[in-house]
Amino acid sequence: MDEPGYLRAEVGTSSGRARSAILVPVPEADAAVGPWRHQYDPAALAGVPAHVTLIVPWVAPQRITGGQLAAVGEVAAATAGWAFDLVDVAWFGRRVMWLVPQPAEPFKRLTAALAERFGTPPWAGEFAEVVPHLTVAHAPVGDVASLEPVVKDLLGHLPITCRARELWVMVPDGDRWEVHARCPLG
Repeated sequence: MDEPGYLRAEVGTSSGRARSAILVPVPEADAAVGPWRHQYDPAALAGVPAHVTLIVPWVAPQRITGGQLAAVGEVAAATAGWAFDLVDVAWFGRRVMWLVPQPAEPFKRLTAALAERFGTPPWAGEFAEVVPHLTVAHAPVGDVASLEPVVKDLLGHLPITCRARELWVMVPDGDRWEVHARCPLG
């Protein structure tokens, strides 16, 4: 099946570079966001579950070492899991729709700890501020209105109560993303 251009997934990051990612999976959101993500988020089509990203790009998949994974595990173990709610729909510009996690601060602290530990700023330092979010949809170019039914549906599901329990290191294989390591939070 030929997917529309805005759904073709580049495995790796939005920059097209094949890099790993460190994220917090959010399975509690799957029932509400899963169908929409599979329709409007290329990452979902490539096997990435509902999540809040902490670090991307991280390390080239072929360069990940056991020591680096152990260090991710140490950062995770030193961080207590926490409850959070997905409370609202928001946008990055007019292209990316996402859900707002509250509180956001634990995600920011964990992102900062990982960035400091590995010297890898989130999104390669592209953005001045870290904004924790759960991406739901990428709007078709010039057609934000087509996502109005998505917004309406999601607002009917909010808030969604969630719990951060573990970190996942995910890597692309060229077509799909796979879980490379799971690190429980302390």
